[in-house]
Amino acid sequence: MKHGLVDQADKFKKRVASSDTSNYRIAYKNELVVGFPIDEGVLGFQTKYPAGIVSPAYDIWRLKNEMDCHIPYLERYLRSSQARSLYATRMQGAVARRRSLTKADFLNLEVPFPPHDDQVSIAHLLGKVEGLITQRRQHLQQLDDLLKSVFLEIFGDPVRNEKGWDKPELKAFGKISTGNTPPRNEPANYDDDFIEWIKTDNITGEAVFVTPSTEHLSEVGARRARTVADGALLVACIAGSVESIGRAALTDRTVSFNQQINAIQPGKDVNPLYLYGLFKLSRAYIQSHASKGMKKILTKGDFEKVRMIKPPFEIQNQFAVIVEKVEGVKSRYQQFLTDLETLYGALSQQAFKGELDLSRVPMLGVQLEEEKVVEAELLHAPAEQGVAINLPDTDNLLDALESAEAREVVISRWLEAYGGQLGSTPFSVQHFMAAAQTRLAELHPDNDFALGASDYEHIKAWVFDALAAGTLKQAFDDASNRIELKAVQA
Repeated sequence: MKHGLVDQADKFKKRVASSDTSNYRIAYKNELVVGFPIDEGVLGFQTKYPAGIVSPAYDIWRLKNEMDCHIPYLERYLRSSQARSLYATRMQGAVARRRSLTKADFLNLEVPFPPHDDQVSIAHLLGKVEGLITQRRQHLQQLDDLLKSVFLEIFGDPVRNEKGWDKPELKAFGKISTGNTPPRNEPANYDDDFIEWIKTDNITGEAVFVTPSTEHLSEVGARRARTVADGALLVACIAGSVESIGRAALTDRTVSFNQQINAIQPGKDVNPLYLYGLFKLSRAYIQSHASKGMKKILTKGDFEKVRMIKPPFEIQNQFAVIVEKVEGVKSRYQQFLTDLETLYGALSQQAFKGELDLSRVPMLGVQLEEEKVVEAELLHAPAEQGVAINLPDTDNLLDALESAEAREVVISRWLEAYGGQLGSTPFSVQHFMAAAQTRLAELHPDNDFALGASDYEHIKAWVFDALAAGTLKQAFDDASNRIELKAVQA
């Protein structure tokens, strides 16, 4: 949904695949894997390995012509808000997250398809903004990590309490209350503007303060509700999964809240920012006090009895001063992140509508200077060459061409043979690919094999390896006024 295809071990701490993977589907390099729900962008190209296995429930698609398509561009479009909106209008099924798109409808979707160079430029530009977004998110995470480090430095581990602070029950920290829901069958309890009615989804676990609520109580409803003032800590204590228990956020205004939340209105000897930091580092400890049934519950009675460290008020205040400074920086970084995400949305909308001026976007801006020279040579060296090339036959060629890994072995053997027959003739990717295509047609005239973008990428990698090993060299040709690649003859 966020990062396309990732390795199982990068996402999970344990194996989630079945022990028997014989029915799993094989995704070869540069094939598109489509999961569900597709309208949430659950798809990605397999670009990491010659082949990998994915869930048997996923669909796999192969591009008809990789040479015309820049995969980073196409993947960004297929996961864009524009594409996801198209999927949503064509999906079938009654259950929201199980609705699907038929193969025929998927193939009939229209995709904006500019020239290849424009695809590269668009992907490069969007990739730069994505990089800045990732950087900002990392900065926010680093600031969170800083606060955790400061807390541990001042107070030590709040569960082990190696510094020996007082550790009373939570009811010693302030007044504890559980929220409620005024009767829904009385519309007079609800309106749009009197007081916010906070639910657990307003406690994100990331932000210090509860987010604005979309639902409000009326003045009548507020009299039947539980409310807390500025500085109260709201804690999720009823949830479908134990991971949601203990999520906490402060209030910076007077709010009402529902029965899934326990609130602590701190006493005069408890700093709210200290209390927030304490809960942020004690999440697993709080969760251990929840009921063990299907519905995870931490009742008000059990919540009040949870013991937590309570250092002197003066030391709590020292920590709170640091929190205020760090949160000030976080607030600015969060605004930068929001602006970048807005920019990305606007750029992608314009890019996929063909409304962006791409003339100033460097197509090869991320490559090293030496790679630029060689890349240009690979792309622009003349395809017609006088030297005749004879590429050897290969056992089980048909089988090899169906396997990405074996296919690379065949192409590498042909590249070696090609380089050995060039003599003083310059190396040309176009000439090699034409010779390889001709050889394929000679060996298997009834099969329509075509070399694509993944083969080109392998050839390019082989060229760089050959340059490093000294079997290819770069030389300047005065007659053509350009750099040529030439094979070093043994």
